Amino acid sequence: MIYEHFIGYFCEKKTTKVLTEMKKHSDIKNIDELFPLYKVTNPMRKKINSMVFYANDVRAQLSSQIYINASVTLLVLSGNASLCANFRKYPIERNSIALLSVLHLFQIENCSDDFSCICLFVSKTFMEEMDPTEMIYVRTKYGVRLYSSPVIKIEEKDAELLKMRVDEINRSLDNEEHYYYKQMILSSVIAFFLDMSNLIEHNLQNLAKDVGLSRYEKLTKSFIELLTTNYRQEHSVNFYAKKLNITAHYLTLIVKQITGQSVSEFIFEMLYSDSRMLLVQSKLSIQEIAALLHFSDQSSFGKFFKRRSGHSPFSYRGKTEE
Repeated sequence: MIYEHFIGYFCEKKTTKVLTEMKKHSDIKNIDELFPLYKVTNPMRKKINSMVFYANDVRAQLSSQIYINASVTLLVLSGNASLCANFRKYPIERNSIALLSVLHLFQIENCSDDFSCICLFVSKTFMEEMDPTEMIYVRTKYGVRLYSSPVIKIEEKDAELLKMRVDEINRSLDNEEHYYYKQMILSSVIAFFLDMSNLIEHNLQNLAKDVGLSRYEKLTKSFIELLTTNYRQEHSVNFYAKKLNITAHYLTLIVKQITGQSVSEFIFEMLYSDSRMLLVQSKLSIQEIAALLHFSDQSSFGKFFKRRSGHSPFSYRGKTEE
């Protein structure tokens, strides 16, 4: 217990440092603010966008610490540089990928004159629109390692595949006259993330065996595995902590340290994603959905859903059926 309190204190202090730096940092940007030379008139490109950054673009836009309200996938095309993410430095070069969450404070330093990279920005709101429960699991499965070690190296053929996927996203974004415009964008983005997850699976096979994982990463991975099979029935942090034979306070501190998200946020994200899917894709009544997700009653489910979406379950279902 003394050991847990000591480690908990350390994690709390380190996480607090990151979050404090983010809060006091003035350079917090939305996606469209990263494209000052190009007037963003397409509303969808304010939620999801991509472009090639060259050395001068990086020096102008990304060389000082920045916090972006989006997930960022950065694929290096040429040259080399140093990525600083949450106060750690990682070398990046051709065919390196950096995967940065909305909780990464980052900058790119010392880029060579021939440096170039593709940056794909996907806002949190767009992520929520595309996230069926399986996609959340795909993202969180490797998020444990990638939050603290966000750079991986891939082969040339895999880099070409990801470039092709980004081109497909851009084509979908530009085809505003398509009758199924939003669905086409969603499909192209999901295809990108599925290919990305496949590459991560092959490049980080150690994760399957827990080789090289720290104790905190192993605990967080075990929590996520428990969560994916129990989130409908179990909404309490205490349940997951008890299963892992640790205190709820300790679990909360460790998960926050490793992923940047709290245990409660993970639970609510899974519930919210599942509830959206059930409202749109099933014929269950709202009362039946509330019971399936083990809310105490329809009213408590309605309050939970409205806090997350800004809409009642009834109005959300009606809005998606229009």
